Parts: sequence; C-alpha cells; structure tokens
Amino acid sequence: MADADVDRFVAALQARHAAPLRRPEFLKAIRALSARYVERRAELSDRSPLDSAGKRAAFAAYYAPLHFVTTTEILRALGAGHHPLEHIVDLGCGTGVAGAAWARERANRPRMQGVDKSGWAVDEATWTYRTLGLGGRATRGDLIGAASDLAVRAKREPLNQTGVILGWSVNELAAPGRASLLASVLELARLGAAVLVIEPIARRAAPWFDDWADAVTRAGGRQDLWKFDAPRPEALADLAEAAGFSGDALTARSLWLASANGNR
Repeated sequence: MADADVDRFVAALQARHAAPLRRPEFLKAIRALSARYVERRAELSDRSPLDSAGKRAAFAAYYAPLHFVTTTEILRALGAGHHPLEHIVDLGCGTGVAGAAWARERANRPRMQGVDKSGWAVDEATWTYRTLGLGGRATRGDLIGAASDLAVRAKREPLNQTGVILGWSVNELAAPGRASLLASVLELARLGAAVLVIEPIARRAAPWFDDWADAVTRAGGRQDLWKFDAPRPEALADLAEAAGFSGDALTARSLWLASANGNR
C-alpha cells in the first residue's frame, strides 16, 4: 500500500478517536492499554482490555493502525498477495484492520466478513471496511464458534477462494477454547482456505504458540518471526515517542497455512 493511503487512513482514525481527547489523556490511555496487555494478561479472558472510552480510542487510533502496517508487511514477505481471493474472514476482527490489510493487498478487493464478540469492535470494523473502500461487514459473534461453523459449511462450499485471518486474537482466549480453535484452523486449511495467524512476539503473550506452530508445520505450513524496519506513519511514530515507547521496528510472529490449490 502506498504511504499516502496509510497516512490518510491513520488521519481518519485520529480524527475519529483521538481528536475528542486531550493529548495527555490519549497518551495515558495508550500506556494503560499497553500495561493491560503486558502486565495484566491473566485478566484478558475474563475482562475486556477495552473497558473504557480512552482505551478504546487508544486501541483504534494507535495500536490498530500499527497492526494494519505490520500485517501488510507480513503478507508481502510471505508473497500472499499474488492470487485473487473472493472472500476474507477475519476471526476476532477487532477494528477490522488485519483482514482489511489482506484485502488491500489483493487487486480484486475480496469481500470482508469480520466476527468479534464486541459490539463496539463490530461497528469499528464495518467503518474500517467502508473507509478503505472494501465490501462486506462485521457481525457480533464468538470466533471459536464462527471458525467451527465455517469448517462445517466448507464441506459443502469450497474454500479455495477464501482467506481466514486471526490477527492478535488467539492470545486472548482461554486454553480450552484455543485447542478447539486449532482443530478448526487445521480443518479450514485442509478444506482449501488460506489461513494466517498473527501474534505478538513476546513469549509471555503467547506461550501456546509453539504447540500451534508444531501442528501447522506438520500440516505443511510455516511459522515466522518478523522484525520489520519499515517506517511507521509519522503520526504513529510521534505518538510512540510521546508515550515513552522505544524502538522503531514492527515485530510479530505468524503462522501461514495454505492448501496446494492456489491459495499460496
């Protein structure tokens, strides 16, 4: 994606979410949300990290666009944008940026389907799709159940033109749910879908990742550890500096599993 496109998207997010807050209040929310994910991870399966207006604004206008840029870099490194998809399903979509980044890498702009348990996130994801010129919508639901339902439907409807993405969402699940989800992920890939899982680089955030990576690589997929030196949009770099965050690299882990039918 051209830098100008990213800058316009970030500017729209800033106007939508950051502008109503005083800058010190917004920076405080950015730091508070970081602490929730890093220092209080045990609460995530029982308590939403987006439990205040400030944290929701910080997520939507700072962390989400970073995820958008990171996802774009991962897709390009994987070479995942070369073949057309008709449909992208974003499970645990949040504000919709991970799936939207994938759709924007495809010349034909696949139709989006987002699923998230948060009504606020569903509204934001639908706004993201509209703002980026993508068709589709998000709906409220459980990502584990949505993955299972998609696998059942796939036995009747081929998935060789479908991408499934889980961006920074699996780490918020409890262990039993993750086990069920992994089975669905493997089945979706077996039935033809291209599947991309993206998670934070920190082991503490995803101690289960190695088990998933073993299963995915046994099924013919790959795992990667990413550190991109690609420049962040200027507005995000300024916020990171003001919030006291160090380091410019974009980092993530990913799992990529695609069938041999062209979804590579």
